[in-house]
Amino acid sequence: MRVLHVAPYLWSGAGRVITRLVESQRQRHTVGVITSPSTRELRNWPSYERSLARSGAWRGRIDVFHREADSFWPAVSAMRRAIDEFAPDVLHTHAGTPTAAALMARAASSRPDIPLVAHFYSWGLGRPSWMDEMDLWAFAQADAAICSARSYREVLRAGGVARRRLRLIPWGLSIDATGRPQRSTRRIVGTLGRIERRKGQLALLRAFARLRSRWPEARLEIIGPVAEPRYAAQLRAAITRLKLGDAVRVTGHVADPHRYLRRWAAYVSLSSDEGQGLAVLEAMAAGVPVVALHAAGIEDYLVDGRTGWLLPRRSAAMVAARLDRLFRDPAHASRLSSRAATMVRRRFSWERTLEQINRTYRSVLEKSVDQHG
Repeated sequence: MRVLHVAPYLWSGAGRVITRLVESQRQRHTVGVITSPSTRELRNWPSYERSLARSGAWRGRIDVFHREADSFWPAVSAMRRAIDEFAPDVLHTHAGTPTAAALMARAASSRPDIPLVAHFYSWGLGRPSWMDEMDLWAFAQADAAICSARSYREVLRAGGVARRRLRLIPWGLSIDATGRPQRSTRRIVGTLGRIERRKGQLALLRAFARLRSRWPEARLEIIGPVAEPRYAAQLRAAITRLKLGDAVRVTGHVADPHRYLRRWAAYVSLSSDEGQGLAVLEAMAAGVPVVALHAAGIEDYLVDGRTGWLLPRRSAAMVAARLDRLFRDPAHASRLSSRAATMVRRRFSWERTLEQINRTYRSVLEKSVDQHG
């Protein structure tokens, strides 16, 4: 089978799972990947680029990130040529703009009957309604639409995607990479993700300032690259204003986040929007107790008081209280983390994800043969 993936950029959690999907599929299939070219501000993460190079996947560079007419229509033309050159059996698009461009390109190509599988991740903050309408139109035209959270399945259904075309496929983990579940004896609180407003690192910092008044030995580690420089500057200013410089470490991007994760006593996610919350799942698999904001994706598996703590809102007082409880009651923290690790290892295997995606490919291919002969 020849599979052509189309993604805006490979970064963060979405880039990681797309890269791993390509690596896995390359063991049995011919695989190509189209991503946008690098600019001064936007580029694929180097570690993902290196992984793709090692995999031997065919590469293409087309701007499928920008939606403006002067970028979008040239991208459609370039993608039509790429489709004719690579001759895929299946198109697998990731996010709305690549899906819309691929639909237009497919219609103009020499193979307008190629099945197209569209992958939905999440909505960003502050999007104008026309972007949502464009994306929902595109997902509704795809032969199958995949999402990893129940709430996004409902978004797609409400937006006009036929129920028969929807697939709920959570991303699985490479469980071995997370290490064996263990409990840290150090009072280190951590979070992992790009530094941007929707991730809520500023709110976590305020919560940590409250916690440290009770636990002066506590430390906070914020792992992830800067996505919004202005927000990152606000974060640095708040660390100074709250006099937390000796207790807070902001690392930027790190090659091996699990090296940090395994020594944390608690993981906090205050992200307002997640496609699934892979970092939360990885913390659970590694035996780290989790405190998380109620958000799409995370709500599918984090059961409040059983596999972690789910917060109804970003409240510094509430976060600090939950962390204080974890520090004061290590037996309770151990029960939470043990149940969470068991749940993740039972429900979220990479092999299951890969088989469900392959099953989706087979389904759309069989339907295409039935329709076009």
